[in-house]
Amino acid sequence: MFPVTNNITLSSSAENYNTKSYLFDFDIGDFVIRDGKLIECDGLEAIKVWIEKILRTEKGRYKIYDETIYGARLEDLIVGNNYSVEFIESELKREIEDALLQNPKISSVTNMKITREVNSLTVELEVITSDKGGNLITVTV
Repeated sequence: MFPVTNNITLSSSAENYNTKSYLFDFDIGDFVIRDGKLIECDGLEAIKVWIEKILRTEKGRYKIYDETIYGARLEDLIVGNNYSVEFIESELKREIEDALLQNPKISSVTNMKITREVNSLTVELEVITSDKGGNLITVTV
């Protein structure tokens, strides 16, 4: 599955966001289950799961999201095209920022850096939450 997420770290304390999600193990592709139950998460942990999920979901690929703008169109930009490196980087930044700003708990995406390697791209960015403390989430995918 594309993109492969290597690391997502939090660098602030969690506030109560009144959001709830379920932990997802992206390495095995399934929800985390203990004692037969899904493990809930909230606050910054829920935002972290949401960020990784939206960046791993190619917009328009899955019927469940047909009526939404959920996901990010990343593969079209880097697979099987002859676009310039500058264009690809600019469009990746725009697409990622647009996708992440759909979440009302995210107020801005900053310090985005894209590193191109032989068979992959590494994207590093920071997400500022919209709470009063402006929590910072650092993401590397």
